[in-house]
Amino acid sequence: MSSERESPGRGTTVSGRGSAGLPPRLLDCIRRFGDEGWRERKQAVEEVLMVLATEQPDGPTFAALIDTLIDGVIDPLKSAIYEGREQEAKVVAGGGVSARAACHDVLVQLGRASLPKILERIDPEDKHGSGTRMLVDLVGQIGGEAEIPLLARFMRDSEADENLRASAAAALGEIGGPRAVGALEELLADDSEMLQLYALDALRAAGAAVSVERLAPLLAQAVTRKGAAALLGVTDDPAAVALLIPALDDDMRGVRAAAVESMARLRVALGERDQAEAVDEAVAAIDERSKARIRDLIGHRDREVSLAAIALAGLARDAAAVASVLPRMDDPMVYERALALVERLGPAANDSLVEVLDDLEVSSREALYRLIGALPGEVDQKLINLLLEGLEDSLETVAGAACDALKKVGGRSAMAPLYRACGREGIVGEHAAEALAEVAVRLAEQRPGGGHDELLLLMGGAWPQSGALARNLCRVVGRLGLVEFVPPLVSMLGSSDLGVRVAAALALGNVPGDHEGVGALCFALADEDPQVRAAACRSLGQLGDPQSVHPLLAATSDPVALVRAAAVQALVAIDNPISLSRMREIILDESSTNVVVHAIAGLGHSNQNQDLTLLMSLCSSKDHEVVKAAARGLRHFTAHRATAALLGLLSHERWDVRWAAAEVLSERGDATALGPLNRARKFEHDALVRQILGQAIERLNSVESENEA
Repeated sequence: MSSERESPGRGTTVSGRGSAGLPPRLLDCIRRFGDEGWRERKQAVEEVLMVLATEQPDGPTFAALIDTLIDGVIDPLKSAIYEGREQEAKVVAGGGVSARAACHDVLVQLGRASLPKILERIDPEDKHGSGTRMLVDLVGQIGGEAEIPLLARFMRDSEADENLRASAAAALGEIGGPRAVGALEELLADDSEMLQLYALDALRAAGAAVSVERLAPLLAQAVTRKGAAALLGVTDDPAAVALLIPALDDDMRGVRAAAVESMARLRVALGERDQAEAVDEAVAAIDERSKARIRDLIGHRDREVSLAAIALAGLARDAAAVASVLPRMDDPMVYERALALVERLGPAANDSLVEVLDDLEVSSREALYRLIGALPGEVDQKLINLLLEGLEDSLETVAGAACDALKKVGGRSAMAPLYRACGREGIVGEHAAEALAEVAVRLAEQRPGGGHDELLLLMGGAWPQSGALARNLCRVVGRLGLVEFVPPLVSMLGSSDLGVRVAAALALGNVPGDHEGVGALCFALADEDPQVRAAACRSLGQLGDPQSVHPLLAATSDPVALVRAAAVQALVAIDNPISLSRMREIILDESSTNVVVHAIAGLGHSNQNQDLTLLMSLCSSKDHEVVKAAARGLRHFTAHRATAALLGLLSHERWDVRWAAAEVLSERGDATALGPLNRARKFEHDALVRQILGQAIERLNSVESENEA
């Protein structure tokens, strides 16, 4: 082969240089682009890129490589890839498609470094060769604003090959921008429907907002209808609604899918301008045939189309759409849209859900239960009965879904079944307890004078002392927080079941007021199990009774760190000055960081100089959690030296410490910190810390302005 590149005007063809100018290692990689295995080709591509990155070949070598890669894109069989094996049957039969893809991949990854050679190799007079079209595709992926005139010239040339014009349009769509969009809009008026279609696709890729007037004529043509419908969704023009409504009933499913997605997108855009009613009213007025067409798209393989169809079904008040949604509710987004659909349908969804009961598949039960739970207003008794049956389901997820639904829509008839379900181990029993408490609250609100007669009747005089039912009953009465349930809870603190004792201790913390539970919890601080002792500490902290301070102080010496931390937390919540000296001792002597951090929080409101000095000294601790706690502890100290200590932390090596210091400086409102904060922000390299520093500066500027006023 000749080593001279063909001169301009002879077409966009291979250079004719073959492997000339390529070092052996690069040539070996290039030739492996023609291997049959994709792994070998992928490895060869990676090796070429690695050689370029590490060895940085000289200009002539790099130019030779780019020429070879371009040859591989134009005609792999005539390139260096297959040099010497052009007549092999496999090579000829395959046409070198995989090798072309490998060359294309390398050129794209090299980016604009390969662009000058690509532009040089394009013969502007070659308007029919496949080589020009291949390189135009590359320009679309690598090029930018400067390449728009070249691409537009090819696209506008009515004498050029139609495929080349289509490639130029696609390339303009990838580059995007006002100039590219303007050129593409011109193509919408071309006589070729295929080119109009490519122009529509390119405009969508460019994110262009084309006027409704330009798109309207294209809806009349079968070839361009789908593309035009898709672009109407980004016009943000209420006039697009009337054009999309007929497309919802189009015979072509692809057109309907584009119209549904566009209508949903248009509603969001118009909603931001308080014009969503233009879509709502139009969709609400569609006929049954159009509703069925939209309903059919709920099962579309494209998730966005499916979500849009569910949204439009709600606007159309299509109760029959509920059955179509059920099989897809394992998708979280579909699940959210399905709940919104049921809420929008209102009472009409009741009848629709009842209708699907006979044909219900086992896999759809959980989804159906969750939809029932979303129903507004009074729920059909058949659906309630279905939920009650679901409580007995052997699958935890299904039974749990039935509990969750009854929590929202259950009434008096659900209380006994939920009580029985509280006896199930695991999440079902826990969910049943939450549901039973919620139903009890709802019934009490409906009864004049309140009261929980049904619940008291169910529980009876003697409560179980062990097992799932006992644990979950504690959760129920803890949620209700009624004093009349304190005696049985106190009794359960003596249960042989560890889980019951923990649940009873936690439940007592939710019963406000002066009751015997406080004394019982103080005794529970001596329980043999640390989980019970920790739960008792937490509940005493919630109740805040002064008589619990001394038992809690004793609990801060518990052998288990979990209990010590809970005791310190409780003392901090009670905020009794008696505990301050013990907090200082813990900070100085405690080995557990978690306990120390909670004790530091206890000094935050003392406003005593000795505590300020202690907190400032902790800012130099080697434990970053202690440093952060000390920074937060300085929040309420008014002395300026607290500000100075926090400013010192802005240069700490850890980003989370700097973040905490900036946050506290913002909350303190000391405007003298403005200068150091501005300097810290200037040199801060962490984006999150820069953000909180900016917020602190903004707030302190506001404080300074208020003070001056």
